[in-house]
Amino acid sequence: MVSKTRACTVLLFAACVLSITTVQLFGQAVNGTLLGTLTDSSGAVVHGAQVTITEVGTGIPHSSQSNASGNYVFPNLPPGSYTVVAEARGFKKESRPDVRLDVNSSVRVDMVMQPGAVTETVEVTGAVPLLKTDRADVSQNIESTQLQQLPIGGANRNFQNLLSLVPGTVKPHRDHSEFFNAQDTLSTEVNGQSREFNQLAIEGVSDDERTGLLQIYVPPAEAIETVDVTTSNYAAEFGRAGGAVTNVILKSGTNKFHVSRYEYNRVSALQARTYFQRTPAGPSPIARTTFNYYGGTIGGPIIKDKTFFFFDLLRIDDIRGQFQLSTLPTDAFRNGDVTAAITAGKANIYDPFSGAANGTGRQQIFSTSAAGVATIQGRNGLVDAFNPACKTGTCNNIIPLALMDPISLKILALVPHAGNSLSNNYQQNTQFRKNSTSFDTKIDHNFSQKDRLAFRFSRAVQNPFQQPVFGLAGGFANGGFQGQGDQHEQSGALNETHIFSPTLVMETRAGISHYRNIALTSDHGSTATTDLGIPGANLDAFTSGLTQIEIQNGFGNPFVGYANSQPWDRGETNIDVVNNWTKISGNHTFKWGADIRRLRDDLVQAQTFGPRGHYVFGTGTTSLNGGTGSATLANNFAAFLIDAPTQTGRDISLVSGAWRETEAFFFGQDTWHATSKLTIDAGLRWE
Repeated sequence: MVSKTRACTVLLFAACVLSITTVQLFGQAVNGTLLGTLTDSSGAVVHGAQVTITEVGTGIPHSSQSNASGNYVFPNLPPGSYTVVAEARGFKKESRPDVRLDVNSSVRVDMVMQPGAVTETVEVTGAVPLLKTDRADVSQNIESTQLQQLPIGGANRNFQNLLSLVPGTVKPHRDHSEFFNAQDTLSTEVNGQSREFNQLAIEGVSDDERTGLLQIYVPPAEAIETVDVTTSNYAAEFGRAGGAVTNVILKSGTNKFHVSRYEYNRVSALQARTYFQRTPAGPSPIARTTFNYYGGTIGGPIIKDKTFFFFDLLRIDDIRGQFQLSTLPTDAFRNGDVTAAITAGKANIYDPFSGAANGTGRQQIFSTSAAGVATIQGRNGLVDAFNPACKTGTCNNIIPLALMDPISLKILALVPHAGNSLSNNYQQNTQFRKNSTSFDTKIDHNFSQKDRLAFRFSRAVQNPFQQPVFGLAGGFANGGFQGQGDQHEQSGALNETHIFSPTLVMETRAGISHYRNIALTSDHGSTATTDLGIPGANLDAFTSGLTQIEIQNGFGNPFVGYANSQPWDRGETNIDVVNNWTKISGNHTFKWGADIRRLRDDLVQAQTFGPRGHYVFGTGTTSLNGGTGSATLANNFAAFLIDAPTQTGRDISLVSGAWRETEAFFFGQDTWHATSKLTIDAGLRWE
């Protein structure tokens, strides 16, 4: 017991030393800090001066006094523009207008008081220094002006595209399919760390999925006031990250009404054809593409100087024309003649039911000159005198109709005919569609100068649809992810800041984020596999639809059917409660608090072989073990025709996957303003 206590003490001391030496910052997830030092013209400090700051947009004032060192601090202020006024007996009133305060920032406004009557006012118009002298973090703010005026790449004006402006980040990129990532989250790596080490929050409430792969809700650029990105030397308040801590602050209403409307449009008339998009008769038509991004915002007062609102609505209609190019079996292949894919002297098509179990001694498949007559050495007792030595030239690698499996022929009938070439002989225009509707609403209410409450609720719905290249039979388009998806996200939070006194402030925020993501095949609910003659496949809705057929190294993947991952039903609910306290004592600003998170993650999915089954046709079953080689495409298709798969499998999900987890984080930190030119920060976080 003594050893355990001593070990904990040593670890705690080491953590404190590490926190001090790495200079942790005084961070605020949803607010900022205004501070400064008051001196007279001789450089002596002015203590006991009345300092009043007023938020320009809302007219809400806050007051404090300079301490014995002439310092004043206003912690936990909402972002915005402020006017700072200092008054002291025997000095003129000093005023500093248009002081911009961003989230998670500390802005120093030092003033030199001039002797005179308090009825006289000196207005200082000099800009606040851009150099951060009261913080040690490496961070950057992306403002609404940048979001509106800089070109935001990508299809949906995602603010995450601008994270590349932050030093240490790689170009944001998209991961996962349009179905799995329906909300269009972008990923980036920071300072060489994995993208899963990043933390994204909306107004201080976690917005990450449990796995860290994606963000739950992505606010539209037009609704964002600022994006704060910290890449190193995080505050003790922040954690659960090794890359970037990104915090998004939405716009708020003010005493003036603000209304905006916007629209972005893109159409296929301005789109060029690809080089391959042509037919023997000339260029093929471009698939219709239409992209409309439109919406609006409104904000203003509900009760002047007291209650304010902001609302935005966004609609995205995304129709993407797709040019699909692939290789399908020629008519000769359909009739069993695969010789076009066989290199002379390299390989032949062999009967998998002949020879030894290890694949040696197999006999070559051939078709005689008599139509419809077939013989294979060693199968069903049929023996042909010409087969062992192929002395008459009848060993021609043509699979006779009598040997073709009836189910294989039914599957082949689902696939359209193609040209005679064995390279890119089939093209078709398909379409991907996704409609997205989202909105944000935010209300800020000031019960008094000492009590402020903010409420936010956001919701988005996406409906992706990928047109199958072979209709209900699925096929190779988009890697097999074809069908209908549905996703909705909700994100809401409450934030209260209560000022007990100018030296004691409490902040509490509670939020909940939820998403539900469903992806179904186009033939969901059908008995397509059973109808082909494969028994026991379509047992219920989850196992419904067409099985996946894969002919390796040539004819798309899947040949028919859908991706193994479909269907799926996944959902997650994250609850986040944070409580922080700030105490000012002399030149010290102490801050401590806790962050408690409850995670609920559920998944219904089978993605190794799929719930409908997966048949793989490769070279091994129709080649000769110990032979001179194999004609891959010919052997693989021959295996499909005679129903000799190299691998089969099916996933059976007995129960859905579920994850429940509670995470607890605690921190404490001290910001000591030793002088106007020296600030020392120390912090400790426990996770």
